[in-house]
Amino acid sequence: MISTRHLLIAGALHVALLLLMFFGLPFMSKKVEAPPVIEAVLIDDRTGAPQPTQLEEPEVEPEPRPEKPDPEIQKRAEAEQARKAIAEQQRRQQAADEARERAEAERRKQDEARDKARAQEEAKQRAEQQRKAEAEAQRKAEAAAEAKRQAEAEAQRKAEEEAKRKAEAEAQRQAEAEAKRKAEEEAKRKAEAEAEAKRQAEAEAKRKAEEEARRKAEAEARRKAAEEARRKAEEERFRQQMLAEEADRARTSAQRDWAARIIAKVRPNWQRSATGGQDFSCRVQVNLLPDGTVTSARVLESCGSALIDQSVVNAYLKSSPLPLPSEPSAFERELITTFEP
Repeated sequence: MISTRHLLIAGALHVALLLLMFFGLPFMSKKVEAPPVIEAVLIDDRTGAPQPTQLEEPEVEPEPRPEKPDPEIQKRAEAEQARKAIAEQQRRQQAADEARERAEAERRKQDEARDKARAQEEAKQRAEQQRKAEAEAQRKAEAAAEAKRQAEAEAQRKAEEEAKRKAEAEAQRQAEAEAKRKAEEEAKRKAEAEAEAKRQAEAEAKRKAEEEARRKAEAEARRKAAEEARRKAEEERFRQQMLAEEADRARTSAQRDWAARIIAKVRPNWQRSATGGQDFSCRVQVNLLPDGTVTSARVLESCGSALIDQSVVNAYLKSSPLPLPSEPSAFERELITTFEP
């Protein structure tokens, strides 16, 4: 906020600016310096010695007279300087005011902090006094409660002792009555136990006799059942053996028939010229697919020469697919046949 003092300082600076513009400022001109003098040295071609020579000095132009400054420009410059001086004075005054205001705010802040600390200390003291008062009141209340509790505990102890005495007397009376009752019950139990033991002994003897008769009957039945089972198992084993032998004979017969039909199909595809008319016999292993397709063939025992062996392998491959056996169980993926021309 601008005060009356600021307005007075601003008015004084404006008056100073007007006086400065009216009387003017001194005009400074720059002095023109004369050019330097240069010396040159001549050298004689015959002697080679230098000869000093004075060069002509250049003419110095007369120093120009300073021009009179433009009054309008001078006034504007003076006004600008005065405006800057006023602005600087105002800036300094404003900085001083702001510093004073900050100092005042800091003083108020410190006063508030002191007041707050004093209030907190007083509140702390009041709280401490209240805590002590409450602690004393609580101590007195606890002491009164403890005295009351001890009195009640003593009364309860006496009552419990009296109740215990009466309970012990009642327990003794009941124990005597219970002992009498147990003695009567024990005598009755013994009589009943003796009668029950006699009955159970008779029943046990009867049960054992019946159990022995049943055990013997069951053992005989198990023996007969085991005998019958062994007989049936023997019959079944013999029957299965006969069936297996029959199946083996049928499978062997089917395989012989199958091998004969394979040889019958391979012979027409074999080239007799490879042997030169010689007879031979060789075993050939053929790998087959379930549909009779030949995947590979090889000679297990040579037919006499590599040429004949290869001709036989070619004949088997050329005959693919080979016929299947009449009995499906006779089929083998790796079949060994004996080839004769």
